[in-house]
Amino acid sequence: MPRFYFHTETDIRTTDDEGIEFPGYAEARREAIRTCGQMMQDAPEVFWGSRPWNVSVTNAEGLILWEIYVDGQTSAAAMSLDRDRDRRDPDA
Repeated sequence: MPRFYFHTETDIRTTDDEGIEFPGYAEARREAIRTCGQMMQDAPEVFWGSRPWNVSVTNAEGLILWEIYVDGQTSAAAMSLDRDRDRRDPDA
């Protein structure tokens, strides 16, 4: 089975030195999507509070097969809502 490596870059770059074996490319792509979703659930402050981040999947030779870029932005409307809430309830 081919081995795939899942590298992440947020404010720091994390290199996957072990990799995971999958029967094929479709399974590895699904894992990349699952990894992104799990990162957003586990650390929402990274998603909303930092620069864009990404997950790149490479093969055993180090060739990048897929990359997923994530960039969460707060709109001006949402910032306005936050300011209004803070004025009404400073302890929120």
